[in-house]
Amino acid sequence: MGINSLISEALGSVQFNGVHYLSLKDVAANLGMKREWMKKKETMTLNSKWTQLIFSVDKRDIKLNGIRIFLGYPVALKGQDLYISELDFNHNVAPILTPQKTPDIPKLYHIVIDPGHGGKDPGSVNNFSKIKEKTLAFDISIRLKKILESKNYRVTLTRKSDQFVELEKRPAIANALKADLFISIHLNSHTSKTVQGLETYVITPHNQPSTGRKILRPSDRRRYPGNRQNTWSTLVGYYVQSELVRSLPSLDRGLKRARFMFLKELNCPGLLVESGFISNAIESRNLRKANYRHLIAQAVADGLLRYEKTLNRLRQNS
Repeated sequence: MGINSLISEALGSVQFNGVHYLSLKDVAANLGMKREWMKKKETMTLNSKWTQLIFSVDKRDIKLNGIRIFLGYPVALKGQDLYISELDFNHNVAPILTPQKTPDIPKLYHIVIDPGHGGKDPGSVNNFSKIKEKTLAFDISIRLKKILESKNYRVTLTRKSDQFVELEKRPAIANALKADLFISIHLNSHTSKTVQGLETYVITPHNQPSTGRKILRPSDRRRYPGNRQNTWSTLVGYYVQSELVRSLPSLDRGLKRARFMFLKELNCPGLLVESGFISNAIESRNLRKANYRHLIAQAVADGLLRYEKTLNRLRQNS
């Protein structure tokens, strides 16, 4: 049982549809935050000097300092208060607000960058713009590698050219090298050409459905190696998503959850960045520009630098 679990147990919980929930009144008191309605029985905020959380009834996402974070279960209303699931407090909120309560603070020196797709697997393709996901992902990864190496990080790529690498080999590379972080770079696509925006994924906690669906499956109860790093994956994922949204003229599609192969099997914190939709005319036009791809790489690097700064502060205060 983790420290955050002990905190949530101390708060007490109620059940909705078989899921344990915590009242925002108790959460606010525990975190030293002020609780107030933005819209009675619909939207509530928790505020402190540095932090604002926004919760809305029946929504599976919240906002933390303006950045969307997706939950496993919807926010619930009971009486005069809103409730967040205990699992969401433990896995989606506490890792960002109180990472100091998690033991075994990792270091950040050796980073494995995984350029998505490659070789016979082009990923998403925009024939009109004549761009392929595998090409853009590799270009952004090379730029990110150069930025990080200039900051004295050790960086390894899972592929060094337009080659095909099996999905299961990608996390295996990071594990064999005992890397401190794994980051996979991708581009998004959608059948609707109006869809655009930026997303960051980290592994789904056990006992929760991933962002793409609402129903809990029996397989969701399994714990994967990547679940052991939930606090640090969530924290670095939040920082990277924050910097992407701050730096790029695109929409915040949020910090999301998925059980991707290369996130499940990791022994270190890991994330996947979806750095724009090549199926969208505006974003595909931007992605064709070298300076825009450099902005993406710089934003990701800035998120990693924020993460290391937090790790160093936690280590000094422990």
